[in-house]
Amino acid sequence: MDHIGQPGLVDRCSNRGFADHESQGRQTRRHNQFGLGVAGNGLHHLGVRLALAPSRRTIAEVSAPKLFPLPRQVAFLGGETNIPEQLTYSVCDAGLEQVAEFFAKERGVQRAEKGWLKFEVATDLEGGEEGHRILLGKDGALVQARSPAGAFRATRTLKTLLGKGVSALPCLEIRDYPAFSRRGFMLDVSRCKVPTMDSLLELIDLLADLKYNELQLYVEHVFAFAGHETVWQDASPLTAEEVRLLDERCRERFIELVPNLNSFGHFERWLRHDPYKPMAECPHGFRREEPFMERDHGTTLKPNEESLAFVDSLYAEYLPNFSSSRFNVGMDEPWELGQGWSQPQVEERGKQTVYLEHLDGIRKLVEKHGREMLFWADVLLEEPKNAARVPKTASPVIWGYEAEHPFAEQAEALASCGLSFYLAPGTATWRSFSGRLPNALANVRSAVAAGIAQRASGILLTGWGDCGNHQPWPTFYPALLQAAGLSWNETSDPEAELVPLLDHFLFEDAKSTPSQALLEFGHLDLCLGPKIVNASLPWMLAFADQPEKLPDRLQTDHPVEKLAVGQERLASLRSTLQGLAGIAGKVGLAADELLLGVDLSAHALFHGQRLLRASTSFDPSSARELPARYEKLWLKRARPGGLTESSSLLGNALARWQS
Repeated sequence: MDHIGQPGLVDRCSNRGFADHESQGRQTRRHNQFGLGVAGNGLHHLGVRLALAPSRRTIAEVSAPKLFPLPRQVAFLGGETNIPEQLTYSVCDAGLEQVAEFFAKERGVQRAEKGWLKFEVATDLEGGEEGHRILLGKDGALVQARSPAGAFRATRTLKTLLGKGVSALPCLEIRDYPAFSRRGFMLDVSRCKVPTMDSLLELIDLLADLKYNELQLYVEHVFAFAGHETVWQDASPLTAEEVRLLDERCRERFIELVPNLNSFGHFERWLRHDPYKPMAECPHGFRREEPFMERDHGTTLKPNEESLAFVDSLYAEYLPNFSSSRFNVGMDEPWELGQGWSQPQVEERGKQTVYLEHLDGIRKLVEKHGREMLFWADVLLEEPKNAARVPKTASPVIWGYEAEHPFAEQAEALASCGLSFYLAPGTATWRSFSGRLPNALANVRSAVAAGIAQRASGILLTGWGDCGNHQPWPTFYPALLQAAGLSWNETSDPEAELVPLLDHFLFEDAKSTPSQALLEFGHLDLCLGPKIVNASLPWMLAFADQPEKLPDRLQTDHPVEKLAVGQERLASLRSTLQGLAGIAGKVGLAADELLLGVDLSAHALFHGQRLLRASTSFDPSSARELPARYEKLWLKRARPGGLTESSSLLGNALARWQS
């Protein structure tokens, strides 16, 4: 229904009329974009111009923030409401006390018997548990929600509307709810880089403002399991106390910290050590051609009772630190399954049967611990008909990180079996110094479209750290915003507003920011030649598994002319970022990180130019400064564990470039 709300709405806390605007005078917008901007003496608010007295300071005149994620329904009621210098609030329903107190502390709002801002429960709102309604009337503001979670999401909108210094707003009504009940972000903390607690807490706050309601930290070995110090002693792992603190921080913001522990494949951080090698499918290593991989240790557990008992012992220590009812057990990419211990079983009964039986053993353990199992769906989708063999209590997570990934086809296969499932696109920042932003944005759009069509329960954006986690931290932010906007409101277009959104949410509307440079850097691959799957060209020039093949590939796909254009783009970005690097705080740190990524990319392209025997004016002498810069910036956001490994990989690349 387009025209929402009733004239003369009465708030039941005080039985006082909140608004006396005639409904026929309202203007409603469902899907306009995010900006609030001034035109003359008026306010353009989600595309609607309202006359305001020139002397009034509006939200647009203060900081031009964004209503983001885009609300589903906005009705403009006519007139304006004055914002008191000292905001007050009252709560009509005890169930919303926690939310109201959180917002009051955050925004400096005082409690009053009849507050200007009121919170109340309304069970008739659309949109499930997170459905909510915000009314700004001449006499005050009202938040109605179906649940505390819905009220908290409403306060994220209010945080923007009632920004400090705002003295007037148009009278309006917002009705809002999300497209997906689960909107998550998964951060890889196992590939060398374990963020500091400050970095993780800051991330949680950002996710809350973007209306995410789920966070997963991808863990292989970076939890301080008792008796397993050999595995994590050099990793600066998360402790049980830290996980509980993170869980509490998430719960306060109505985010579910879902435990994530890979339980079958990607177990190499354990299986490389002698005490654990007997549990490996291939304890002495393996080789495969596609993707090319050669290891002197195993990566996958044997699919047997011994492995189940072992991971159960880990679950017993790990899971009690989380309040979540869900648990992501991984189970993706068991590369060597069927090449070693399980070969006779796989030859007799098939890889899928062996895998599914072991998956079911894991599921029983998860349910014994009182959780619902999430698992990566890649092996299952090798034969989609086998989805019918998965119990309805388990939720597959369809992952795919390229723009053309067949989310629609795979989602239909799982939906047809009645399974609850997630779709997991990626930030496309790993195996890259710049990120592959166009790919990431298209990948997210595709996942959301398939999820809407097949009624997926959630979107889980993934940020991996493969092969050393060398990417600059800020490169995941654009995809984080894109996924936040689309998973809340699938009809919105956050991609068109990424620069102002980055400015607002990441850099607090600073006068000068690296937002535009961040986006331009993310497009670097487009000028270098054909798309590379799961990597950027500069990264490949640094870390290719088969470097002897690089000259032929460069000659065919990335010729001298392309590399020269890339160097020109990088030189322009370097100039921009150098002007921001000295600024204190978030702006300067992000600029420094991106500048390092630019310089790593430039040195990599120079190596490519040398392989092609091209003449170039690039000065490679600054390469010797890169390791120290890399280590210094690493420690700004991450713990020291893993730095030696990551830095040594980079050092090997630098040595090759200089040879």
